[in-house]
Amino acid sequence: MGVLNRKTADHIGIVVKDVYKTAAQMEAMLGIGPWRINRADDPKIGAKTLVGMAFMENGVEIELIQVLEGPIYHAEFVERVGEGIHHLGFATDDVERDTALLAAQGAKIVMHYPSFVSYLRFEGDGGVITELYRTRQPHPTVQAQTD
Repeated sequence: MGVLNRKTADHIGIVVKDVYKTAAQMEAMLGIGPWRINRADDPKIGAKTLVGMAFMENGVEIELIQVLEGPIYHAEFVERVGEGIHHLGFATDDVERDTALLAAQGAKIVMHYPSFVSYLRFEGDGGVITELYRTRQPHPTVQAQTD
């Protein structure tokens, strides 16, 4: 049995070039919404993003991420791949434990904020990152601002 033993991801992270345009299209065409769009700055690495969030009826969150500036992993993704699914997010009560367990099985840690969030890649992941995050904990460096 796997480390997470989940039947569903908590959220699906999609990197886009225009959060407002994509959110409007998803709401009009797929009925996903309403959307909450926030600005998130990470002064630790100098990154600025817009993040749109909406929940589907089954409780899974759709997360749209638009990089405004800065050296953040999402920017490299949009340049290399273009718009698309970036990660599947899974809530965990112990990010450090589960990150270590997956790394011991061969997952590569590509981004990590201790006790808050990890992005991992592993062979056979189909190009989609696995995100482990701790719920209801404020990020130590990110200040969310409502647009």
